[in-house]
Amino acid sequence: MREYLPREVVELLDPETAPEAIEGSFVDADAARTQCDALFRVRLRTGHDARIYVLLEHKSYVDAATPLQILKYLVNIWLREIERGTVRERLPPIIPLVFYHGSRRWTVPRSVVEMVDAPDELQPLLRDFAYVLYDLGEIEPLRLSRAPEVLAGLLALRVAHADEIPADLLDLMTGGTLAGSDFERHLMRYIVEIMNLTPVMLEASLRRTKPDRWEVLMGTVAEAWLEQGRSEGRAEGVAEGRAEGVAEGIEKGQAELLLRQLELRFGVLPHAVRDRVRDASAPELEAWAERVLTAASIDEVLAEGSGR
Repeated sequence: MREYLPREVVELLDPETAPEAIEGSFVDADAARTQCDALFRVRLRTGHDARIYVLLEHKSYVDAATPLQILKYLVNIWLREIERGTVRERLPPIIPLVFYHGSRRWTVPRSVVEMVDAPDELQPLLRDFAYVLYDLGEIEPLRLSRAPEVLAGLLALRVAHADEIPADLLDLMTGGTLAGSDFERHLMRYIVEIMNLTPVMLEASLRRTKPDRWEVLMGTVAEAWLEQGRSEGRAEGVAEGRAEGVAEGIEKGQAELLLRQLELRFGVLPHAVRDRVRDASAPELEAWAERVLTAASIDEVLAEGSGR
């Protein structure tokens, strides 16, 4: 908040009172796939309470309706507080803070009043429900935050659409999270599912930034790739309109993922191993995928009787 709120707002924050997260989301169900939000209660030096409403836009396009959406969320926040009896006669001020990381530059008006086509004579009658916007694509990577975890998260959003990700930026993401935290696991899955990276690139970064945990984290990576392979297989089968296409697509994705895992553990694979994996049944692939993280050799992974 101190890094991204306007200076006049930061100077009003009471330094003796920490922001308090307020449970709940105000994003509509139909927008939940492209937006997430968080609400905080803050104390001001003046003795007033205020709210900081943070909205993260996951859209890859610029949404012209954003000011109206935000206005609706603000109204929902106020209505909920009235219903709960936390406010009486006067409403607390709410400062909306929007983070956007789409590939296009943000060109939407910053307030509802800017959307209204009104003559100058009516402007004094309009109230400005403005929000503060930070287009992550316009901010230098190292200036995103001084806090390592915040930097890692915002950086992941900033480079999500990049064709290539420099090793130093990847290291800031993989090394910025607290070891063993939920955020570490979620960020790793996001990196795998969204970014254009190879297993070799990701493993090299983890070896540099978390040498004591890279094997554990590569297990999380393997799970994410396996799920991705299954999803791609289902989509391929549906597109072909055949039930057998779904099964074949899933098995193909599982086989290719297992080959990636074997290469990560044991290096370049013999052609015979590649052929055997690609010809394997679904039960065999699932059993081998479980063994690849603990087995001491390729032969141990593919040992007879390991399929179920």
